[in-house]
Amino acid sequence: MNRTPLTHERIFREEEFAGSYARRHQKMAEKFGHECAEKLTSRGFRAGRILDAGCGFGGTALVLAQRFPDSEIVGIDLSEPLLRLANRNAQAAKLERRAKFEIGDVEKIPYANHSFDAVLNINMVHIVENPVRMLDEIERVLKPEGFLFIADLRRSVLGFIEKEIRAALTLDEAKHLLNPSKLRAGKFSSNALWWRYET
Repeated sequence: MNRTPLTHERIFREEEFAGSYARRHQKMAEKFGHECAEKLTSRGFRAGRILDAGCGFGGTALVLAQRFPDSEIVGIDLSEPLLRLANRNAQAAKLERRAKFEIGDVEKIPYANHSFDAVLNINMVHIVENPVRMLDEIERVLKPEGFLFIADLRRSVLGFIEKEIRAALTLDEAKHLLNPSKLRAGKFSSNALWWRYET
C-alpha cells in the first residue's frame, strides 16, 4: 500500500487542538450519524446497545442517541481531550444518562463478546496501527444479527491537497485489508471521498 503515515499525537494531549478538530469535523460527524440512523431504521432497529468505536468528540454517537431514545450509546476513544468534549456535549444535550464516552482502545475493545446490537467505526481504518486487529475486535463485540457500519476516507487524486487523504486507503486496498479480518460478510460502496462497508 502506498500510504502516507498520519499521526494524530496532538489530539491526545492538547485540549485546544481537540476543540479545533471537533469544530472542523462536527458537520461530517453529524452527517454520518444521520446516515447510520437511517440505515438502522430501514433494517427495523428501534432500540439496543450501540458502540461507536473511535468516537472522538461524540458527534456521530450523539445524533444516534437523539434518534434512538430507548438505546444505550457507548463511545470509546484513546484521546482524553476528545472524550472530555464528548461528555460535555452529552451533558449539554441532556443525553449523559444514555450516551457514555470512555477511554478504550479499538484494537482491544473492553467489552464482552456479542455485547452490541450495532457498531459503527468512522474515519479510523486509516489511523490505527493495526486495522485488522480493530476489525476483528469489532466483529467480536457485535451480536451475530448486529448491524455494522464502517466508513473511512478514500485515497484519491485529492491527496495532493490534504495530508489526511494521502494516509487513507484506496477502495481496492480497503477490500484487500478486510480479507484477512474476521469481519462478517457485508457490502462495499464508495464515492470520491469515502468508502463504506456495512451489513
